[in-house]
Amino acid sequence: MSSSASAGTLVALCAEQHRVILQFLTRLSRAAELDLEQRRLYVQRLRQRLSRHIQLERHVLYPLLRSALQGEPHLSAQMEGLEQHLRDQIPELTRFLHQAERTPQQVDPSAALYFYRQLRAQFEQEEKVLHPLFAQHVSPAAEQQQLRLFRRRLQASAASNSSADSRRVALEELERQAVTRPILPNERFWSLQGNAVQMAAP
Repeated sequence: MSSSASAGTLVALCAEQHRVILQFLTRLSRAAELDLEQRRLYVQRLRQRLSRHIQLERHVLYPLLRSALQGEPHLSAQMEGLEQHLRDQIPELTRFLHQAERTPQQVDPSAALYFYRQLRAQFEQEEKVLHPLFAQHVSPAAEQQQLRLFRRRLQASAASNSSADSRRVALEELERQAVTRPILPNERFWSLQGNAVQMAAP
């Protein structure tokens, strides 16, 4: 399978999300140059984009890779290490986002710079290690099937309430869950076996 054939929608979307997330952290690292409304807007957008990204990796990228790499223990270990490293960063990052959203006037530029560096290192490793593995081992058909499930499950969750406003609230709540709820001890990203929670791409 050629890299160009399978390095499609998901890898491109993840890389673009990496770029946007780092842009927002860069802006917040210069908070002294921003007024209150700009700070609030950038924090909210950062939370939304980061939440979408974590959901996409948690429920699509990692399950697909885990399934594809079952017979490759060394490669699986690399993937598991990156997965765990991302999970380890979420609680501290969540506290930063909550505090910044509650009191944007007190956004700490040094904290934003710290998280920029942490996430940049994480994203660089994902793009160096995981994205090529995805291109080599995951078929375009499997990728598209999982992305379709990803959208359907979110739509089904949002459709539980009939009004457009209520659906929007439900979508926003699902987005928030990636960085607002704690990661439970020994929690694993959901498997491919028919029950992956889904979220529409931004």
